[in-house]
Amino acid sequence: MPGENGYHNNILRLQPDAVLVRNTGALYYYLRHRQENPSAQHPQLIGDFSLNIANHKAAELFLEAGCDMVTPSYDLNIQQMVDLLGVSRTAEMEIVIHQHLPMFHTEHCVYCTFLSEGTNYTNCGRPCEEQRASLQDRIGMSHPVRVDEGCRNTVYNAIEQSGAEYLSHFLELGVSRYRVEFLEETTEQVQEVIDLYNRALRGEISGTQVWKTLKATNQLGVTRGQLVK
Repeated sequence: MPGENGYHNNILRLQPDAVLVRNTGALYYYLRHRQENPSAQHPQLIGDFSLNIANHKAAELFLEAGCDMVTPSYDLNIQQMVDLLGVSRTAEMEIVIHQHLPMFHTEHCVYCTFLSEGTNYTNCGRPCEEQRASLQDRIGMSHPVRVDEGCRNTVYNAIEQSGAEYLSHFLELGVSRYRVEFLEETTEQVQEVIDLYNRALRGEISGTQVWKTLKATNQLGVTRGQLVK
């Protein structure tokens, strides 16, 4: 939000190799920092899903603006994704191939409301640092709620989803960068997931074997599309 550049300052202070840029204000900030500090070491800027890059024109716009890589929108089903990649610079695209899909983002803090007698971050005692909350849906699935640095809450889908079945299509189209996102997995689970995707990328196992082994949802983004079986 306007006036919240302190978060970006903190990120740069950590000297990361790359930054996931999730809004145009952040992109403007990091690009301006590059211009004002030409001799400094700068992180790679990856335009994330929330920039809503849903067609090749949007992809080109953000790449020309200064993103080093871009991530396609989660609103695309597999056919739309293939259509996008077919006319885009795929060498500069990064696809999220495995994740707990973020379903809802809000300024309302579940932790402050239900786990504290406080009213905001100054007096809530930050229960989010020691406890974990989830929202249970009508069928009993518990969807994790996590808090960011601005005390905003994101609700994530309880079940991971995988686009592993489409890896062969993406490789044929020239995509070489894939992202696997974790939420609260153990070290062993992280190692298993990464190993399975590496094996799939090397052609040792099929993408179908990956998502079935992980018991993940076979889906890319927020929808498979009504014509996808």
